[in-house]
Amino acid sequence: MKKAIVDGLGAMGSSIAENLKSNRFFVTGIDPDPDTIETALIENVINVEGHFDEATVAAADVIVLSAHVPYIIEAMELLKKLPVKENAVIVDIGSTKTEIMKHAEGLDNFIGGHPMIGTDQEGIDNRNKDMFIGAPFFLVGKQIVATRASSMLESLGSIFQLMSAEEHDRLISGISDLPHIVAFAMTDSVDQILPNNQLTWQQRVAGGFKDTTRIANSSPDLWTGILMTNQEQVLTAMDTMIDTLKDYRAAIADGDTKVLNNKLTNAQEIREQVGESKND
Repeated sequence: MKKAIVDGLGAMGSSIAENLKSNRFFVTGIDPDPDTIETALIENVINVEGHFDEATVAAADVIVLSAHVPYIIEAMELLKKLPVKENAVIVDIGSTKTEIMKHAEGLDNFIGGHPMIGTDQEGIDNRNKDMFIGAPFFLVGKQIVATRASSMLESLGSIFQLMSAEEHDRLISGISDLPHIVAFAMTDSVDQILPNNQLTWQQRVAGGFKDTTRIANSSPDLWTGILMTNQEQVLTAMDTMIDTLKDYRAAIADGDTKVLNNKLTNAQEIREQVGESKND
């Protein structure tokens, strides 16, 4: 029986743990929250609670780092001092890769990972061991380790794709980081337009606001870490967004119906080319 360690049993980490356990892995779970560990044991998400000690790490075939990015980096530094099995795989699922890959030196078994699962739900109670089926799972690192990782995690049913850290972070800054910033900022902006729930706006919003800002329900702590570890790419994406908004504003201020309509039409045509996610 293969052995896995999953460090961080939030919604995604516990989903991976439960998937691996249901596919004949012996899963050791690590999480700082005793209630999460208790739930994981009672509901058969993991086999045992554990820690990053010599015996546990030396026996592991795959180690999944699924905590917030700063804690992933801490775990990587710790694993450099422990006896990792020669053909084992260490994979993280953090949302930024350049910063993480800087800390991968000395971890020959490490591959950066990022499953593209659009969820704003947190905690082990929101797990779904089938959430990865058909979803892109980006891998950053050496081809040989990527091949081992995709084999170890085959039961997830993801579409594994190898790319560079720079490619990953530039892609994610546009399709993930920027939408989250916009959702948070839009919610903040409306509250400034209608402070203290003026006109009871919070009880009157319809689908447009709810659909656009759904991901503003995501963890502020999580997203602070993500955005600050992809700072350069995020700032470039934000500057582009600000310039685009200025163009829209100018068209409206100038009463230029043609320019505004062209911009809206162009955006609509681009959006029609984007597939719908099962998590949307």
